[in-house]
Amino acid sequence: MIAMAADFPLYSRAMTKQIALIHATREAITPVETAFRDLWPDAEHWTLLDESLTMDLAAAGGKLTPALTERFLNLAAYAKARQPDGILFTCSAFGAIIDQIAAQYDVPVMKPNEAILDAALAQGGRVGLLATHPQTLPDMTADMEKLAAARNVDLTVAPLLVEGAWADLGAGNRAAHDRAVVAAAPRLSDCGCIVLAQFSMAPLAAEIAADTGLSVLTSPHAAVAEMKRRVNGT
Repeated sequence: MIAMAADFPLYSRAMTKQIALIHATREAITPVETAFRDLWPDAEHWTLLDESLTMDLAAAGGKLTPALTERFLNLAAYAKARQPDGILFTCSAFGAIIDQIAAQYDVPVMKPNEAILDAALAQGGRVGLLATHPQTLPDMTADMEKLAAARNVDLTVAPLLVEGAWADLGAGNRAAHDRAVVAAAPRLSDCGCIVLAQFSMAPLAAEIAADTGLSVLTSPHAAVAEMKRRVNGT
């Protein structure tokens, strides 16, 4: 049963904004919390995590089944019951469901990569897109190309999947994941910038920038900055 708002203590909303963070992998938690500390330290943020969503999506071959959709909608409803000022999702593989949630709710609801897409389009030209999750790469490539066409922006996406890195991360081998991502990044050296497609990759931005000499765009900081703008109406 979904808890109602009255079940939760409410904060003084005149003083503090409340942002719900919904994760399908624990590896996204630290990067987005870092972004809040850097960009919006006076906002209260709290986490809902269901790692089984990512596991079951993989078992379903990347297909968003009715059962997965219902579970994701229920998770969002649980977050909404606490009356947050905004909801930020950190897993890009569930984008179609997040669009459905955003259309239904009266607070800002953001997909993880909305803001980073805008930043990539602002760069234009040839943009490298680095991902470790096999579903994230085609989804985000399509989103970026569609948005560029709609805005008449001259942009070429160079997608690159770091094979095996997601499995390493899931197995708890963060070091192997990080080595693979950093080693793959120079293959995008012919691009004007590199977009790190997932929140879990954000801690590697500085090292990749140093190795490639390119500007590196990360999702968590872009997402938090945009959520702050929407919630505050600025």
